[in-house]
Amino acid sequence: MKRLIVFVFLTGILFGSCCHFDDVVVPIISNCDKEAIEDETRFQQTSTNNYNITNVVLNGDCLEVTISSSGCNPDNWKMNLIGAMSLAAVSPPHVGAKIELINNEACLAVFQKTVSFNLTPLQAVGQNQIQLSVFGWNRSIVYQY
Repeated sequence: MKRLIVFVFLTGILFGSCCHFDDVVVPIISNCDKEAIEDETRFQQTSTNNYNITNVVLNGDCLEVTISSSGCNPDNWKMNLIGAMSLAAVSPPHVGAKIELINNEACLAVFQKTVSFNLTPLQAVGQNQIQLSVFGWNRSIVYQY
């Protein structure tokens, strides 16, 4: 009888001390190069006339954008994706996006560069998708999350 009580006691301790890792939130690390930026004012101020978009590919939460522009070395370019949520009540919500290219080089050579942008900062609360229109690209993209 004493052994049964000890067995039940130890079994209770064993099951009571187990951790439940299902409740632990693990942050998802993005494989994208940069984070998209949601900023209406900066979106309005961003010029898109110093480059051409040659390709846009949605890869999970990353939007890969390839541009071509003149310069000396594309490794010196800085690129940002600036987004602004539309005020129109449409479903899915519409987000306009512009690529901001910071290129202070004055060479006549033309280069291409691809940068991927994490779109999670542009996700709409209470929605599972947005329609993304990138200025300079002829197709809109439906980003589902």
